[in-house]
Amino acid sequence: MVMTRKRAMLWVLLVSIALNLFFIGTIGARLLDRSDRESTPPSLGWILRGLEPQMQDSLRPQLQRYGESIRPMRGQMFRAQREVNRLLAQDPLDDEAIQVAFEELRQINLRYQRVSHEQTLAVLRQLAPEQRSRVLRFLSGRRNPTEDGGGRRSGDDRRRDDDARNGEPN
Repeated sequence: MVMTRKRAMLWVLLVSIALNLFFIGTIGARLLDRSDRESTPPSLGWILRGLEPQMQDSLRPQLQRYGESIRPMRGQMFRAQREVNRLLAQDPLDDEAIQVAFEELRQINLRYQRVSHEQTLAVLRQLAPEQRSRVLRFLSGRRNPTEDGGGRRSGDDRRRDDDARNGEPN
């Protein structure tokens, strides 16, 4: 079968349309996924891990409300941190202004933590014990990066930690 110029152009057009649709779909899906993640506050998003999709869906509106209420505090925290950074970059250093800026950052951070902890408790109260266990597995799987020289742990180390949590000797 001899391909004419017209037929070749038609194939090129079809492949181009297919690729464009693929990339538009991929970008659209990422944007939809990102907007869903952005509506969940970073301080509470981890709670959804390990929960059934229907439970995630039922908690999401509450988490979105919490996110809207805590978002201004996050903004204050970032602005306060930028102010500290700005003052630390000045020459000469203004020790008094830096101390004031650090104190403001500390106070904003403490308010943010208090509200975040209250919100966490309010959400966890709604979960059944087995759901809380699944959610908390995420936290117990995290580790202090300064332990063991900051390197990755082997499976034996994790197993030993699990045994210790379960009250079993090493």
